[in-house]
Amino acid sequence: MSATNNYEKSDINRLLKAFRHEEPDRIPHLEFWVTSKEVYEYVLEKKLDYDIVDAAEGGQSISPEDHIEFAERLGMDAVVCNFNWRPNNIFKTAHDGTEHYVNGSIKSEADLANLDPPEPISDQLAYLERYLNASRDSGVGVFANFTSFFDSAMLAAGVSDSFLMFYDDRPFLEKLMDILLVHQEKVMQAVCDEFADDLAFILVNDDIAHNQGLMINPTMFGEIFPHRMKQLIAPAKAAGMLTAYHTDGKMDMIFPILDDIGFDICHPIEPESNDLFEIKKKWGHRFAFLGNIPTVLLNYGPVEKIEETVRVYCEKMGPGGGYALGSSTSIMEGLPPENFVAMTKAVHKYGRRGFYGKAF
Repeated sequence: MSATNNYEKSDINRLLKAFRHEEPDRIPHLEFWVTSKEVYEYVLEKKLDYDIVDAAEGGQSISPEDHIEFAERLGMDAVVCNFNWRPNNIFKTAHDGTEHYVNGSIKSEADLANLDPPEPISDQLAYLERYLNASRDSGVGVFANFTSFFDSAMLAAGVSDSFLMFYDDRPFLEKLMDILLVHQEKVMQAVCDEFADDLAFILVNDDIAHNQGLMINPTMFGEIFPHRMKQLIAPAKAAGMLTAYHTDGKMDMIFPILDDIGFDICHPIEPESNDLFEIKKKWGHRFAFLGNIPTVLLNYGPVEKIEETVRVYCEKMGPGGGYALGSSTSIMEGLPPENFVAMTKAVHKYGRRGFYGKAF
């Protein structure tokens, strides 16, 4: 599996053009998180002699070298390097061997002394440098993904308990958020100081919504979230970098908040809660969008329906730029590899500038 012409080859400039609301040679495609070993091995056409770790559990996933080759074979335009600190999450193993979050162990200020330490910043920077070295002359860009303070604090305290804490012990929860924020801001600053010119963009991964809107009362959210998020991304904005934001959920109340903070790109605009085509009409002048192809469709197919769905997205989202195609969540174990590859091939077939939605 390999690219045969420039339209099929990875090109970070293609992605950056789209994010700047220009029309590149074709619509880019990008997948933030692939945690399926089967998908990696299918695309790479080889067995991997290591396990793929879900980044949600705090680990890196595929090796940088294999990740770059994976992107090159697909014609995907960038790959992620994760800068995670999600401490004190409790996981349990299901019968099929998969790990699932069930709770957090930080329930009071006394527990803060037992906060799992973050990985040393020097080690994280060295891993990013390995990614950048692997990507050299490949056409594949590298972007840095940062976990944040809001959902990481909720996970550390236990999601169910944290909803009560917002009302019963908000000072503690905000103190936990600030501990996470201060560290991640230091990591962000270090990354921007050393690698701003080498990175494609900065991503912040922080779920703040569900399918009805914001997770907590909007007034309370406004008191807790925007000023902290501006502080977190300040190093990236000072360096002139594009900034992307990931959250699940319904976005209509969230776009004005992200607009005020200064984000440029939104992911994944879940189709279960949002109409991306209408959102582009309303917010396309302000944000670029990434994702939205239903993961349920990618899981169950058929391939013909996947291809037709991509064709429609290319036809409607291609004009004017501002869009990169990808899944509505992530590519997890159990998703048929051929369905994932069918999505990427369909972008190459229907996403070319001047021929959006038409086979080329």
